[in-house]
Amino acid sequence: MDKQCIGITSANGWPWLSFGERFAAYQRAGFRALMLWWGEDEKEARGERVALAKAHNLHIENVHADMTGSNALWEPGAAGDRKMREHMDAVEDCDRHGIRRMVIHLTNGNTPPDISGVGLERIERLIEWAVKHDVTLAMENVRTDEHIKYVLDHYKDKHVGFCYDAGHANIWRKETDWLALYAHRLSAVHLHGNNGKEDRHLLPFTGTIDWAGIMGKISESAYDGCLTLETEYTGGEDGSRLEDFLNASYQSGRELALL
Repeated sequence: MDKQCIGITSANGWPWLSFGERFAAYQRAGFRALMLWWGEDEKEARGERVALAKAHNLHIENVHADMTGSNALWEPGAAGDRKMREHMDAVEDCDRHGIRRMVIHLTNGNTPPDISGVGLERIERLIEWAVKHDVTLAMENVRTDEHIKYVLDHYKDKHVGFCYDAGHANIWRKETDWLALYAHRLSAVHLHGNNGKEDRHLLPFTGTIDWAGIMGKISESAYDGCLTLETEYTGGEDGSRLEDFLNASYQSGRELALL
């Protein structure tokens, strides 16, 4: 892990700000990298987001694919085909812009569909597409663990990786030691705090996470990217506390780097 490179997500609760305004604020706070939201529900097109990041000297560590409707991947029908195609198009856009890692959710919610033949066929096609375009798919730990474990255990290509979300691990499937299982596949990190009960996306060191233990495991893992925060701004819509939030986020990242 490059502890000198502190990054932040671009999807952290400021819909009234353009990406250019967000990126300028990140740069002022000291951030050097981004986890860039890759959904198509933004005013700025993907290419414009990439150009704005470069203009503000922010390295794109990875992108996060839209997670809406992920359960459809495992069900027969047009919705699952559309979701697969959406991910394939996102991979192609990553390659077009020189981005080599894309985070995806394999499921939504507490009761996703079972692992299925049609779902695995779609996942295999997506992996083949990622290999063709030299983009690593980083499977994020979410509410359930069956699907991600199956995919990581059965598909060993270097383009199939793991995204460790520290906040998710503190509230869902606590019995699963994700970093013990998949540190050798680690290709993205989401670092944020919570109280062990709600997915709050708080600053690290706010809540109940054992950060010293986690950072020790990440330091010994295969991860070679930036230390990326997924903190969420909860101040007023006038943005009056935005600079304070970003400065505090950056400082928490610097403190994590010291562990």
